[in-house]
Amino acid sequence: MPHCVIEYSAPLAEVLAIDELVRCVHQGAIASALFEPASIKTRALCCEHFAVGEAAGSFIHIGFAIMPGRSQAQKQQLTQAVYDLIAHLVAEVDSLTMNITELDHATYFKQVS
Repeated sequence: MPHCVIEYSAPLAEVLAIDELVRCVHQGAIASALFEPASIKTRALCCEHFAVGEAAGSFIHIGFAIMPGRSQAQKQQLTQAVYDLIAHLVAEVDSLTMNITELDHATYFKQVS
């Protein structure tokens, strides 16, 4: 844990190194020191169809799904650690958002082989 899911508007792939974005988000989660590095999973999902406000703007949304138990300060530490590493990549993106969602222990399923 956590799952770091990066959603981005498709045209960004032409002007932004998505693999570098994934690497930086992953490193930011490690740098937060809130998780065991081996448990962090990061992936990027391209959104072909999207709308941003009233214009054809670009966006990146990073969602973090984590187990409960971290304080608000620790959650802010996570988003700040990630932002510090991606800021240079996303300077020209119209909308950057991040959100942390806590998973429910009772309904979360994980199988490792």
